[in-house]
Amino acid sequence: MHVLITGGTGLIGQALRQALVAEGHRVSILSRSGGDFTWDVKKGYFQPEALVGVDAVVHLAGAGIAEKRWTAARKKELIGSRVDSSALLIHALKTIPNQVRVVVSSSAIGYYGADSGELNCEETSLAGSDFLAECTQAWEASVAGVEALGIRLVKFRIGLVLSAKGGIFPVLCRPIRYLVGAVLGSGKQWQSWIHVNDLVGMFLLGLHDESLKGVFNAVSPGAIRHREMTQKIARAMHRPLLLPPVPGFLLRMALGEMACLVLGGNLVSAEKIQKEGKFTFTYTRLEDALKELLHG
Repeated sequence: MHVLITGGTGLIGQALRQALVAEGHRVSILSRSGGDFTWDVKKGYFQPEALVGVDAVVHLAGAGIAEKRWTAARKKELIGSRVDSSALLIHALKTIPNQVRVVVSSSAIGYYGADSGELNCEETSLAGSDFLAECTQAWEASVAGVEALGIRLVKFRIGLVLSAKGGIFPVLCRPIRYLVGAVLGSGKQWQSWIHVNDLVGMFLLGLHDESLKGVFNAVSPGAIRHREMTQKIARAMHRPLLLPPVPGFLLRMALGEMACLVLGGNLVSAEKIQKEGKFTFTYTRLEDALKELLHG
């Protein structure tokens, strides 16, 4: 098939592109710059040739949630980059002749809020009430119009993606490597993670399986508390954790409202995708994921 990836220059997009090409598929990247085709969300421009011969779209576009401090302007940008890019994509699918049969869109477990405590979050669980939940709800709602076009829609609520090539994992490893690693806050917050290879496999299933539609949590069934995750990473790196936990108030002073990203957490269920019976996780234990990430 021919797959068009929006926001395909990032970590997930590049990993997915590599996997699709390995399977013999044609892949095109739609990006503001550096892709095969261009679009400009702010100006409402979508290169018409981008949809020629395309069978499937993977929609990953959206500004990085942790890249900048959450000012009022940044919050507007975070929501707008998701909502406006989805609107532009849907407008293009509606007005440009195409043969697209499926759209697989990214979302995030932030749907349940930055901190859902001990709640076991399933796809039918209520959304949270903070900014992270507001942003993710708007994100999911913005792509819902795909279904009105008669196109199959799959949405993956993605957890902490672990990859040696970028994202959160190198950030977690860096202070531990230099012996300044520490538990953040109470350490009791849940971390629902997924190895990038499993996430790519989930996206491939979404593209290929015509019976798959709706919302799925994209997390490993091996959720773990932050303290234990930090300890396991340190052990896998053969480094001690010498420093005491970093108090939450210090992180809030440094990061502002965005501190919820490290002080909060979610216990997210992977049961729905497992019950489909068509996807098998390679990494359900953090130890196994760390072995591959650190040693290949």
